[in-house]
Amino acid sequence: MEMSPLLSAVVSFLFVIGLLLGTLWLVRAKGIGVGTLQGKGLRVVNSLRLGTKHRLDVVEYEGRQLLLGIAPNQITLLDNQAKETDAAEQPSASAAIKADSGDTSASPASFSGQLRQLMRHDSNN
Repeated sequence: MEMSPLLSAVVSFLFVIGLLLGTLWLVRAKGIGVGTLQGKGLRVVNSLRLGTKHRLDVVEYEGRQLLLGIAPNQITLLDNQAKETDAAEQPSASAAIKADSGDTSASPASFSGQLRQLMRHDSNN
C-alpha cells in the first residue's frame, strides 16, 4: 500500500505541527525557560494584577519592602518600608491609606494618580 505524495506531505505536515504544539504545551506547563528573574538579594514577594497592563508588585530588596506600581512605560515607587517580621500590616494596605489621604502630588496621567482615582472610586461605591 503506497500513499500518494500529496497525502504523505499532508501527514508529515500534521505530524510536525503536532510536535510543535506538544512542545509549546510542555514548555508552558513546566515553565521551562520562563520564570521570574531573581537577583541576589532581590525577590518579588507578591503581585496583584489591576488590569491587562497594570499591576502592583511587592519587592524585597536589602531588608526593605518596596511597593511598585507597574504600567507599560512606567514603574512608580508607591511605598518603601523596612521589612517587618510581623505580618499584621500588609504593604498594599498602607498604599490604600496613602491613596485615600488626598495626596494630589501625582498627575492623573501617572500610574499612582490613576490608582488613587480608582481607589477613591471604589471607596465611594
